[in-house]
Amino acid sequence: MLALTRDQESQLVEESRSNLDAFGDLYEYYLPKMYRFAYYRTGNKQVAEDVVAQTFLQAIEALSRYEDRGFSLGCWLYQIAGNIIRTRHRLRSRELSCPGDKFDADWDMSIEFLPEQISLQKALQTLPDAQQQVLVLRYIQDLSIKEVAQIIGRSEGAVKQLAFRGLENMRERMNSFEKQ
Repeated sequence: MLALTRDQESQLVEESRSNLDAFGDLYEYYLPKMYRFAYYRTGNKQVAEDVVAQTFLQAIEALSRYEDRGFSLGCWLYQIAGNIIRTRHRLRSRELSCPGDKFDADWDMSIEFLPEQISLQKALQTLPDAQQQVLVLRYIQDLSIKEVAQIIGRSEGAVKQLAFRGLENMRERMNSFEKQ
């Protein structure tokens, strides 16, 4: 499915409430977007796949409570995925982290990185969660400031500030990577 208008999406959401087969079109449309988001945030193929699976499972379970508030279903899905990633990160930070953890460069879903992009991915993983999420949503997923604000539950001004600080931090980290 190449594109989905808001009217088509709203119609599919309504159909999906009573017929889960209709959710298949929404799933096909959002799967690559959710996978790319989860992969950039986690840097690991298996974790990204788990996050995406949990995201769609939670979405299906909560579909009857979903309210269209003028934003796409994707905004809601990004919120779910972001919450799952934050929860996993909190749980993982309580465990002993393995010093051998590395960015997983063996993936699929048409995400192909050049060596420079892998360095960017590594630098992105070192940012605070909020900055990381804003940069991925804004510059990788190409969402508007307004959509990002809706997803993360902050004002548009806060999103702009997080993006600015995130880009500054990325620049500093990339400079330090180059010096190593």
